[in-house]
Amino acid sequence: MRGKMLRYSSTVFVLFLACSVSVFGRGKAEEEVKEDLNPRWVLCLTSFDVSSLPSAQHIVGDVLIRNLVKSIMDVHHRIRPSVEYGYYKDLAWVRNLEDAGKKLSDKRSERDLLLYKGYPGWRYKSELKTLEGEIKTLEEAYKEAEEAVMKVAGEPVFQLSEENAAGTFPLSPAAGAEYYYCVNKKADAFVSGEISEFHGRIFLRIRMYTLYTRSFEYEDTFIFSTNDMGLIEEEMAGRLMAAISGAAPSAISVKTDPESAVILVKERYAGQGDTGIREYPPGPADVVVFADGYTGAAASVDITEGELTEMEFKLQPIPETSFDIDFPSHRGTSIYQGSLYLGEAPLTIKAPLNQFEYIHAETSAGDTAAVVFRAGQTGNVVNLPISSPAQGDPKPLGTARRKFYGAWTLFWIALPAAFMLSGNAATYKNAYTYAGYPDVGKSYDIWNGASTGAWIVFGAAAAYSIYRMIRYGHTASKSVPRMVK
Repeated sequence: MRGKMLRYSSTVFVLFLACSVSVFGRGKAEEEVKEDLNPRWVLCLTSFDVSSLPSAQHIVGDVLIRNLVKSIMDVHHRIRPSVEYGYYKDLAWVRNLEDAGKKLSDKRSERDLLLYKGYPGWRYKSELKTLEGEIKTLEEAYKEAEEAVMKVAGEPVFQLSEENAAGTFPLSPAAGAEYYYCVNKKADAFVSGEISEFHGRIFLRIRMYTLYTRSFEYEDTFIFSTNDMGLIEEEMAGRLMAAISGAAPSAISVKTDPESAVILVKERYAGQGDTGIREYPPGPADVVVFADGYTGAAASVDITEGELTEMEFKLQPIPETSFDIDFPSHRGTSIYQGSLYLGEAPLTIKAPLNQFEYIHAETSAGDTAAVVFRAGQTGNVVNLPISSPAQGDPKPLGTARRKFYGAWTLFWIALPAAFMLSGNAATYKNAYTYAGYPDVGKSYDIWNGASTGAWIVFGAAAAYSIYRMIRYGHTASKSVPRMVK
């Protein structure tokens, strides 16, 4: 009796454990969170149409599309607008309902065909009962599919199509075939472009077709020259990235004081004094401002999505100093600051403090003076020693250069000539040594004398070249203006 009770208790415990596991597993299944549908947004970039350009300019299309790929890879996800979200939600619901309806229809057809299989009565009833149960289950599933609320990813991950990721760009579809093109490429959108020539410049038309609108949602045009391709690439990428991401465009506005200051945004020219409102993709940007006579300024800023970032710069003037230049004994001396003519002495010159300056003076008689100094560290007066040009040669540096080049040329003429004559003498020497002909011996004496003379000329040319090189360096060092300490 006791053994029976133990067996009964064990059986009850096993059944209880199995039910607990089943209930626990069902709870876990119900707690399972389903992933959002359409978690990726795929874009296909097609090759730009350059058929109307000259063949030599076809490379422009390839350069633009490849640089565009590098830029738009900064987009990480897309914010779906409500219309697009509703489209993919309805599409998922329709596909789910079609799948449930197809399963139900197939099972009902299987039940109808059961009558023609010739089963015995008992088997027919058994098969029919099984199919009726499965049909009832599928009808419930179909009803659930009708009432289902589909959850679509609101911010799908952005990625390029498989072809673009492999570095290839397919041709654009023909007009009217855009929808099936997206379906076949498994893409949510594709971008196409057409490049043509417009009065010596390049005309670019770019469009983006989206699956949910079944139309070209974004379209833009650009006119530029080949020298401006860098600026156009950045502007085109910024606008297209805004269309791809689904976010509001971001922009930046920079103003400067003085108005003559040059403004660079992301190392590219953006304007002078005031950039106006210029669109850029969201993210960090470096802004640099500079102007003549002012201390430059730079700043880094994060351009916020959907907002206008405004910046103002007030540059500080560079401190200046003044100094006088006068030649009492040489009135009418012309003064130059670098290559810029300033006027005649006496003269007061202003220059940025602590900046190197080069001043050159030339009298009416041809006397010259030159000096390099740091403004503000030489006092209020700068002395320029006047030196008269050499009477024999007004341009000693040019003469020294020409003589050095001439000596160097003579050196390279004498060297191969000496080798050639030495080779001929050696040939005759060998012939005389082995043959012993008197005529050959006389020829050898002649060639040997010529060879010896050629080597003497070569030695003299080498010595002369070295001398001229030293003279050239000495003359050049004398021609450099002295540094005022």
